[in-house]
Amino acid sequence: MGFDPRRWRPAPGSPPVTSNVDALLAENDALRREVQTLRRRLEQFSAQAPQPGADSPTGSQTYGHGLSPDQLERWGQAMAAHPQWQALRIGPPGGLRGVIEELRRHWVNPALSLEEELDRRSPGLGTALAEALRGPHSRARWAVRAAFALYGPRAPEWLTEAPLQVVVELGRRQAQLGQRRRGTRTENHSRGPTTSQSSAQNSSQSWAPDPRGEALRELGLEAGASPQMVKRAYRRLAKAHHPDLGGDPQAFHRLEAAYRLLMD
Repeated sequence: MGFDPRRWRPAPGSPPVTSNVDALLAENDALRREVQTLRRRLEQFSAQAPQPGADSPTGSQTYGHGLSPDQLERWGQAMAAHPQWQALRIGPPGGLRGVIEELRRHWVNPALSLEEELDRRSPGLGTALAEALRGPHSRARWAVRAAFALYGPRAPEWLTEAPLQVVVELGRRQAQLGQRRRGTRTENHSRGPTTSQSSAQNSSQSWAPDPRGEALRELGLEAGASPQMVKRAYRRLAKAHHPDLGGDPQAFHRLEAAYRLLMD
């Protein structure tokens, strides 16, 4: 049998006990009722909350990590504003697919797919990206994939805050990949370059402007940017690329070089 303090009486001759047992029990009952009420409200809220993949209030499906087809479309539109957007190619061997494969060689486990590598770094990110990218192939979709291969979990930040810089970096890597592939190809130098080779060379040259223009693109800026704009862009990008914060040392050195050139 349990002990009920309301039926307890002090032994004869013992000192009086000053406590309000009834008040404490009443307060305990009130707290118990409040907990039950909160549990019912939580169950109702959980039943009404949208499930992963369900339609959001805007009519767009979200797949976790803030990714959705609409978000990817906005990123693609922002990147398309760059004048060299059309120079990005999808197909092999030197396009965006090739850039992704080249980046893949530097992963801890090159056998992993892009989605598996992203899930390894940030659980659920690769799966969410794959769901959001479902649909026909396009330059925008492959550019987003290449951006995630390049920046990893930081890709949404780059695509949102500096989409033009993403295009510059992807174009630079595409040109480098094309140059390496041409360097390893055995050619007959007695004949002039073929039409496809001339086109590839022209595309590579389009990504090698004057040093000041290249520095502006490195910072995601257009011609005519003021010194204040240069400083703000450098501070934002340096924070993302600083080696002490897990960034890419080579990218950080390029940013420093571009900043010094523009501020001299």
